[in-house]
Amino acid sequence: MSISIAGLIGAAIGLYLGWIDYKIVSGVLRGVAQKQRRKTGRPGLLERYETLVRGVLLAFALIGFPLVGYFAGQSIAG
Repeated sequence: MSISIAGLIGAAIGLYLGWIDYKIVSGVLRGVAQKQRRKTGRPGLLERYETLVRGVLLAFALIGFPLVGYFAGQSIAG
């Protein structure tokens, strides 16, 4: 199986977009968890599983986005 240059460029763009998405979504999740903590005074469900949620989000951002980018670049280039 040969690796296409267009696919690699698409994967690099996907990796960059995934990293940006991870930073934005993890910041929003952190803000929601802090808001819940201030409101109730005790950790909520999101705050208890924040590490797991952020890990899954990071894995999807660093694997899923580049895969989609690779296949998109490969299909656009032909």
